[in-house]
Amino acid sequence: MRFSILSSLATLAALSSSTLAVGLRQGNFRRDFQLSAEKGIEPDLVLHKGRHIPLSHVSEATNVIAQYAELPIDHGDDSVGTYKNRYWLSDKYYRDEGPVFVYDVGESAAENAAKEHLGNSSSFFAEMLSEFGGIGIVWEHRYYGDSLPFPVSADSPPEHFAYLTTKQALADIPYFAQNFSLGAHAHVDLSPAGTPWVMVGGSYAGIRSAFSRDAYPDTIYAAFASSAPVEARVDMNFYFNQVYDGMVANGYSNCTKDLKAALEYIDDELAKNSTAAAAIKQAFFGHGAEKNNNGDFTAALAGIYGFFQAYGMGGGDGSLGSLCEYLETDPTTGTPAGPRGFAPYRGRKYVAQRFMSWPTFTELVNFNYDTNCGGLNESLPLSCTLNPKASDPDTIAWNWQFCTEWGFYQSNNFGPHSLLSRYQTLEYIQYTCNRQFPEALKRGLMPKSPQTDALNNQTGGWDIRPSNVYWSGGEFDPWRTLSPLATQDNAPKVTFTTEIPKCGVKTAHDTLFGYIMPNAEHCFDFRTEFGPGRVSRAYFHKALKEWLPCFQPRAAVGDVIPGAPEKSLEE
Repeated sequence: MRFSILSSLATLAALSSSTLAVGLRQGNFRRDFQLSAEKGIEPDLVLHKGRHIPLSHVSEATNVIAQYAELPIDHGDDSVGTYKNRYWLSDKYYRDEGPVFVYDVGESAAENAAKEHLGNSSSFFAEMLSEFGGIGIVWEHRYYGDSLPFPVSADSPPEHFAYLTTKQALADIPYFAQNFSLGAHAHVDLSPAGTPWVMVGGSYAGIRSAFSRDAYPDTIYAAFASSAPVEARVDMNFYFNQVYDGMVANGYSNCTKDLKAALEYIDDELAKNSTAAAAIKQAFFGHGAEKNNNGDFTAALAGIYGFFQAYGMGGGDGSLGSLCEYLETDPTTGTPAGPRGFAPYRGRKYVAQRFMSWPTFTELVNFNYDTNCGGLNESLPLSCTLNPKASDPDTIAWNWQFCTEWGFYQSNNFGPHSLLSRYQTLEYIQYTCNRQFPEALKRGLMPKSPQTDALNNQTGGWDIRPSNVYWSGGEFDPWRTLSPLATQDNAPKVTFTTEIPKCGVKTAHDTLFGYIMPNAEHCFDFRTEFGPGRVSRAYFHKALKEWLPCFQPRAAVGDVIPGAPEKSLEE
């Protein structure tokens, strides 16, 4: 799931990606950024090349061609019409009686993910297909990429978003699956009635994997739910507790203290008067920055955490680790700060000035927002509108989802471990939703606050325990705080086990089949070269080897999908 103040999950993406962070761009970029991390691409190539992420040259995707399935816009009312949903397919590794694997991309266009996971033999998904002799499908979520019931733009009529709901989107794959066939394998019943379907996803797509197994068990036989925050929640301030813990565990406790002190100084300047507020904004990002309100300006400051969920404390020049090394080194002597940082000895103003002088900061902000603060690009006019209203279609679609249903508002974690400005409040984040969809709010088509309780009642949230599901997460993954693998005080008390449950048998409510990867962040088990990720995937592979032999072909699909074409026993 991906993280940003405007799309506060807001992405996966990132999200998965999925899906990324306060101040990190959304849409296609989000998932491509996550892919670049999975592929081990140096993040500096991403940062310094701006919009271009070098993915295509390392894929073998010469024949990964998009296909389209006709689906109902409204699974409860055929009269609304249909649309074409995009997906990609490979039978390169298929062996008779092999399963069908669906990799769900989640909240972004899926083309690059499809080329990577179906066209690159070294991707974790291709390795899975090869081991189990499976057919691979990469699925694009409705309202993203080219899978559009209605066009998506900043000018879209709000009623066009009525069918962008968790419930409608969950019904799409079961509808598609029940009559699925391939001409090259016409002798095999590849529908879920005759072949086990396994769903794989991370972040929001991991949510969908778990929910699909829970809601449609006769379609999805098993699921891999990586970094899946299945519990909807308006206030997700504990996102930053995970960032704090990751910083401390990696030796940057002094940096947490100095960042807190710097932000307190900045907030005090913003609160003094308009002259002081304009001066501190210009000191950070140059002329034009003073035109931003305090919420948008401090959202840009939070962009320092943008690389964390994809790279942890690593991530090259724009990383949190890079900033901390700069902040905690004396600029004159090169001596590192002690465990308390510099603020207790040199004052809050000193660390704030050191913060604003980080050489990469303005470049990072321009990278995050596609701006030209400071006029760094001399070929473009000066522009420094921070955290603007989204114009990218995928970002708009995801904003609708979290503003209406999911919440995931990553506000400041007020208290001793605070890492954001005090202007990063729930009220500010709700303001960004209202700013994005003013007509929907005016006409009563968007709730005044995300309907998280209703969604949790509908789905079961983090209390679900469907059978044949493997859960994974990273030790410092901010999204683990809303998954069944959560360990903070407000989470259900659950014992995690890697002992494989029997096929078709749910675990007890206080037990979960899952694994927390040490010193890892978001969807790190999709990285083939990450050791704990290999351990995590091995648990799922081992489970599939026990679960798949239990599969029994059926005469007809048992799941009820509203509006789906009937399949008679005679067929």
